[in-house]
Amino acid sequence: MAYRKDWGQPQAGLQGEARTRKVFGRTVTVGTADNVTGNTIGAFMVPAWFTVTGILGSATDMDSGTAMLITIGDAGSANRFVTSLNTQAAVTSLSLAAAGLLYTFATDTEVLITIATQAGTPVAGTVTAYLDGFVN
Repeated sequence: MAYRKDWGQPQAGLQGEARTRKVFGRTVTVGTADNVTGNTIGAFMVPAWFTVTGILGSATDMDSGTAMLITIGDAGSANRFVTSLNTQAAVTSLSLAAAGLLYTFATDTEVLITIATQAGTPVAGTVTAYLDGFVN
């Protein structure tokens, strides 16, 4: 199982008052070398006490053969935010998993994209994911 960090500094800070809406995320490149079952890509960081209220995003078609499935989560749960996203065709919107709604991070945490099932014929692409929420 390989890991590749795709995000870089600086990350958004905690400017503003508590309970002010914050959005953390970005577009992540998923290369053909990443397309191996169990591989993870570090996408971005969220600060401690960030509470998730939604997710926005999309994914390009990253498979010209059998279905490639990805999850979006963290080290505690690989599918906390998105479960089994099928990238065999372009995905125009992401659905937040039930476990992710109102989830509050206790520490600064890296959000991870995990290849749950590798593509039959991998194609490089992108996953765009933004977590919407507030800081307590």
